Amino acid sequence: MDAGPVKVKKNRVLPLKAQLFDDVGNLITDLDIVAAPVIQVLFDSGVGEAIDVTEDALPAGQGTEGNQFEFGVDKWQFNLKTKNYTAVGTYTITMVSGDSTEYTIETCTAQFVI
Repeated sequence: MDAGPVKVKKNRVLPLKAQLFDDVGNLITDLDIVAAPVIQVLFDSGVGEAIDVTEDALPAGQGTEGNQFEFGVDKWQFNLKTKNYTAVGTYTITMVSGDSTEYTIETCTAQFVI
C-alpha cells in the first residue's frame, strides 16, 4: 500500500495489499486474529479538514461489504472500486485494526488523486 499517490480516473479498481507482523516478526494471518483489518478512506479537497468518506467504499472481489480486508496466500487484500469517489482531491486509504483491543496497526496508508 506504500506505492505513493496514484492518479485515478473513473471506475478504476485499486488492489490494496499489505502484510501484518507481530512484535517478533511473525506474519499475522486470518487464523491469528478474530477481527480482520478494515479500510478507512479520508478525502481532502485542499480546503479545510479532510472528511471521512469510508461509507462510500465498494469492494471488487477481494474485500467485504463491511470494508474488511481478506487474507490471501500471504497478504491481506482489499480491491477498492473508485467509482463512488468522484470529487477532485486526494483520498487517503488507511488500513486499521478491526478491533483495537485485539491488535493495532501502526502505519499502513495509500493515496489516490482525482
